[in-house]
Amino acid sequence: DAKAPGVSSGLVAALPYDDRDTPWALHAGVEQKVFDPLTLFGRVGRSMRLPNVDERVGATAFGIPATFVLKTQTSRDVEAGARLKWQGLDLQASGYVMHLENEIHFSSATSTNINLDPTRRHGAEGLASYRVLDELALRGALAYTRAEFRGGTNRGREVPLVSRWTSSLGAGWDIWGKYAVLDVDWRYVGSRRLDNDQRNFQPRIPGHQLVDLRLGGRVEFLNWSFSVQNLFDKDYFNYGIASATTYGTYNAYPMPGRTYMGRLGVRF
Repeated sequence: DAKAPGVSSGLVAALPYDDRDTPWALHAGVEQKVFDPLTLFGRVGRSMRLPNVDERVGATAFGIPATFVLKTQTSRDVEAGARLKWQGLDLQASGYVMHLENEIHFSSATSTNINLDPTRRHGAEGLASYRVLDELALRGALAYTRAEFRGGTNRGREVPLVSRWTSSLGAGWDIWGKYAVLDVDWRYVGSRRLDNDQRNFQPRIPGHQLVDLRLGGRVEFLNWSFSVQNLFDKDYFNYGIASATTYGTYNAYPMPGRTYMGRLGVRF
């Protein structure tokens, strides 16, 4: 209520909103063990995300009456893949396609929430783990994602902030049972478009590689850990917002360098 006592000047009441919608979701899947180590699976689904009140209120700029017009985000997706378990080896690979309508997106350029034009995400991902010894396990993951607009003025262009390639490798060593466990992880995130670069003409956010180290364990009712993130003190940023008109103009938000963290917890 813009006329209520104590309301700051410049605030305006939202416009009346009355709407009726019947969103629905569906999920169906099938899994078949071909033979003992190999399993095939597939699924189809339709999901939805209703905009919350905060997102609706923030759908217009300051001083302009809110209209509550954000639409429900929906997605239709298909996925198929296979899993293999043989002795100490676990493998899984799958491919997927997602068609999204009215994807809810916070626009940093206007500080409002908007519905994007129709988008498509398709790709593949793989997971692997192998127990070399009872005390030593290796793991890895690789994913390819292609995200693009399939309608509107940006049809065929990449959706900002989505990397095509991501991957990770890691190892876990039980040095002394569960009293002391060492984990080492390497992560790679590929380059991607800056936020607000729907036209795809700005420089990309560079890809980066990080190594993390963690030593921890459990002793009766005590949990402890000591970790080092970004072990090699790499300079990188994983988010930036670009000008919609001037090439090479953008704001980048650098991430912390080498970070140390210790934790001690008690379980009751």
